[in-house]
Amino acid sequence: MKEYKIDLHIHTNVNPHAFSTLEENIKAAAKKNMDIIAITNHGPALQDTPHWWHLVNIAILPDIIEGVRVIKSVEANILDENGTLDINQKIYEKMELVLAGFHTVDEYGDISNIEKNTTAILNLIKKQKADIIVHLGNPIFPVDYERIVKVAKENNVALEVNNTSLGTITRVGSKKNCKKMLELAKKERCYISLGTDAHYSGHIGEFQRAIELLEEVNYPEDLIINSSKETFEKFLKLRQELRSIDVNS
Repeated sequence: MKEYKIDLHIHTNVNPHAFSTLEENIKAAAKKNMDIIAITNHGPALQDTPHWWHLVNIAILPDIIEGVRVIKSVEANILDENGTLDINQKIYEKMELVLAGFHTVDEYGDISNIEKNTTAILNLIKKQKADIIVHLGNPIFPVDYERIVKVAKENNVALEVNNTSLGTITRVGSKKNCKKMLELAKKERCYISLGTDAHYSGHIGEFQRAIELLEEVNYPEDLIINSSKETFEKFLKLRQELRSIDVNS
């Protein structure tokens, strides 16, 4: 089984439902010889998110800590079918990487409408405000994967395979949807991102379930943005060129 040394979805305990500090996460990543990690704390729409100043202030971190490249990032929440995100312009401008996805936030309303959910993702992608769309396999937010994959490919946006979603605790039932998404993405040659969605430092870099699924569909390595430092940096540069300047556009 291939090892991936880049983890693009990690939380710290400034989100109180996570259990490890920033320093604990970095030390754990260094111990596992990770090359790159992204700190992706939740956007303000979730109840346990810190004041938005904290998200902005991630910019003070050095690029490399204990030999690990630390990407300044956020996991923003989608608020409506226009693809509106819950982060302001100051947060947006400080982020090297913007992850976005569905969570059960009051502002979004009905989560069971497949057309509404699909339209929200399509609008977000087309507006070039997010670099990675996260945990799309979640069965409580049904979407049209075929339409989403095509538009993600057209706009060079990555779709995430979330290792936590493939387990037995969070977003149960995601595996079948993730496999369908991967099969469609393979045909379209769409970028895929791997994220552990680690809420505890010991889970950083633990991609076993995601890797098994990638191997099952024989997903092309060159389209997995975590496959090497060079592949990731190329994707990051591309996204910095494409991403909208204004989060409210």
